Amino acid sequence: MDRIAAMNAFVRVVEAGTFTKAAETMNLPNATVTRLIQALEQDLKVRLLHRTTRSVTVTAEGATYYERVVRLLADLADIESATRQSLAKPSGRVRVETAPGIATMVIVPALAGFYREYPDVEVELGTGHKHIDLVAEGIDCAIRAGNVDEQLMVARRIGRFGFTTCAAPALLQAHGKPGTPEDVARLPTVGMITAQSTRALPFRFSHGGSEIEPVLNHKLVVNDTNAYLAAGLAGLGIIQAPSYAVHQAVQAGRLVPLLEDWRRPDMPVHVIYAPNRYLSAKVRVFIDWAVQLFERHACLRPA
Repeated sequence: MDRIAAMNAFVRVVEAGTFTKAAETMNLPNATVTRLIQALEQDLKVRLLHRTTRSVTVTAEGATYYERVVRLLADLADIESATRQSLAKPSGRVRVETAPGIATMVIVPALAGFYREYPDVEVELGTGHKHIDLVAEGIDCAIRAGNVDEQLMVARRIGRFGFTTCAAPALLQAHGKPGTPEDVARLPTVGMITAQSTRALPFRFSHGGSEIEPVLNHKLVVNDTNAYLAAGLAGLGIIQAPSYAVHQAVQAGRLVPLLEDWRRPDMPVHVIYAPNRYLSAKVRVFIDWAVQLFERHACLRPA
């Protein structure tokens, strides 16, 4: 039995006074309305209506049931209406977690466009360095680079980025420009530590099937993409940074690309969220917006 349908049928019969009029207002056969009421009475194990050949009257139990069901159906209608409105006009806070570099250089510069489209959605953007438990921390979604190790989460690949080996012009004037990956080991370099490693990431170079990881002696090691970029711009050493992070500096001539024939493998980017059957409207529109943002970005669009 569809209990909501049966409740609606019961209310219509009480208000119409007959099964026939109730069936007409519901656009249902008279027999269907009768079966719904009978099934409801059998389930409740109480008689709700007195039936005669001419009229239908409500029993004492039916009158009490009617009053409560009318309020319940009204509340349900309000809930459905509010839900439809939220889908049409998403609102509320969305908690997002990502890396500092992606937050600073990709998401934040584009958020004004998101707010123009969804003015009632508030974004709380966290930039932690460690992978946290999204469900335990109440995070709606995370945008992460690298492979996904959360097996119980939904991971949707939204982009990828390459790496650029580069240095400030002043550093190259002082030390010369490297011609091979091995030359990098003889020049000042800056190291980068991630949430998954306590050691600086290696510089990797791939070309024509050859892969080289020179042994480096970093002058400085940091654990933040923004600090890493600042160190490169300050001429403290060669950096091997995400291309999206150094694109503007390279275009402006503040950083010079090096060993362009040698490439580091690309890094995938995923948006991660709990496997709920129904995503709230505010979270869904943010995820869809992020997907479009990465698709439009020259350094981040999916392969």
